[in-house]
Amino acid sequence: MVCAYTLVINLLEMKDLKELAYIVTKNKLKSIKILDTEKHANSKLMAFYEGLSQNEIDSDEEALLTLYPRTLNKSAYRKLKSNLRNHLLNTLFFIDLKKKTYTDRQRAFYECQKDWAAANILMAKNARETCVDLCSKILRYGEEYEFSELNRDVSRFLRLHYGSREGDVKKYEYYKKKATQFDEICRQENTVEELYTELVIKHVNTIGNQQGMDVLAREIVKEIEPIMSNWDTYKIHLYGGLIQLMVHTTQNNYQETILICDSIIHFFERKSYQAFTPLQIAYYQKLVCMIQLRKFENAEEVAEKCMSLIEEGTFNWFKYNELYFTVCMHTEKYQKAYHIYCEVVNHKRYNFLPPNNKEIWIINEAYLKYLAQIETIIPDEQNNHFAKFSIGKFVNETPIFSKDKRGMNIAILGIQILFLILTKKYGKAIDRIEAVEKYCTRYLRQPDTIRSYYFIKMLLTIPLANFHQVAVERKSKVYLDKLRKQPLELSDQTHKIEIINYEKLWTFALDSLEQQFYRKKHAPKNSSSS
Repeated sequence: MVCAYTLVINLLEMKDLKELAYIVTKNKLKSIKILDTEKHANSKLMAFYEGLSQNEIDSDEEALLTLYPRTLNKSAYRKLKSNLRNHLLNTLFFIDLKKKTYTDRQRAFYECQKDWAAANILMAKNARETCVDLCSKILRYGEEYEFSELNRDVSRFLRLHYGSREGDVKKYEYYKKKATQFDEICRQENTVEELYTELVIKHVNTIGNQQGMDVLAREIVKEIEPIMSNWDTYKIHLYGGLIQLMVHTTQNNYQETILICDSIIHFFERKSYQAFTPLQIAYYQKLVCMIQLRKFENAEEVAEKCMSLIEEGTFNWFKYNELYFTVCMHTEKYQKAYHIYCEVVNHKRYNFLPPNNKEIWIINEAYLKYLAQIETIIPDEQNNHFAKFSIGKFVNETPIFSKDKRGMNIAILGIQILFLILTKKYGKAIDRIEAVEKYCTRYLRQPDTIRSYYFIKMLLTIPLANFHQVAVERKSKVYLDKLRKQPLELSDQTHKIEIINYEKLWTFALDSLEQQFYRKKHAPKNSSSS
């Protein structure tokens, strides 16, 4: 015998299905454009898609030459490009969410967003029954995974539906309360997110000292502390935790930063779902601190934990490898650093990185080429990225950080001088060093760049000693001693500027010099000790 309750449920489900079937039929199922790999197997559409996904096509010019090599038909290409875009956007709704790389929260997010898009279409088509059932499901998952804005919008719809369409007072009051609650949560989350954005916006494209940022961060922390105490949502504690970190990271207070990282880790590990993004951030920042404190054994342990949280090819995966590269360079595991570099730049998602992030890897590449030149690493023969180092090309490829006078521009200038010395282009080296001397005095005599200051001063002694190894060692000793008294862990300087430990880099520079003097009529003026 069929239970009456089950019969009612089945009737409701059938009603929903009939409603959906009517809408889909009416709107011509056959006209839906999705990227079908079998249907489009030998088409230009699939050739274009494959070229993009395999990183074989990077520009409109390359696409035109690949797809229309004989005619170079720009009109046909523009139409194909638009067609592919439409197919890909439609195909987004059919992406497989069962991949192991997705966390439970990620799967729930994609499913809820897809269902909410469907619900909005159903609303527009006046398919209320199906829409209400779908919204109830969205809200159930949305509350579990803390999708506050989605919860607010869904609650508003259900409030309106039960109030104006069904006149169900009990359900209206229930969703009215929900909508009010999520309105407030969203308001608080927006406050914290906006304060975080205002704090970081001026520092996105610089890695140098962020003066005054700690003071502003402390003021903001006082403002958000009541919010963080009263609300334990994902967004509030994600952005709130980032602001708390900035109070200490901007002052290079690594011990206090680690404590904040541990607090963030503890908060998000207690969630009922996998909160990988904030955990990745906390472990990443903790790893930075371990590097600065020269706790490399601990750094490798934290790195392993961090790796387990990261999906390959994501933005955070690239940022983590940036840091892992640094660990390897500072522990003199140069060959391993080279392999990390190769894995990153050969990844199909590399070209999608923002320009400032790509520049970091261009700078890293320059230092690896230097190591290859002195035979400290052995590059793969088939590595297309490892062409001969060109100073002009290198400078052209690093326009953002070349303006970062007290940040990554130090690394950019340093490697140029090292290459000129290594390749015995002493005349050009003298010209470059003369230009750097004023730069050194103007920008680098600050606590956050003092190690770079002493290292550049050591480089300045090379032409003063006419490129003679023993003479250079004698003249540079005063700066080397001062550099050694400012170890990285006690310096305010960010670890990113010092790609290879300066003491080690200096031994490489000395080894590239000879036991003979280089003479030039116009040598740079004597540089006084500091």
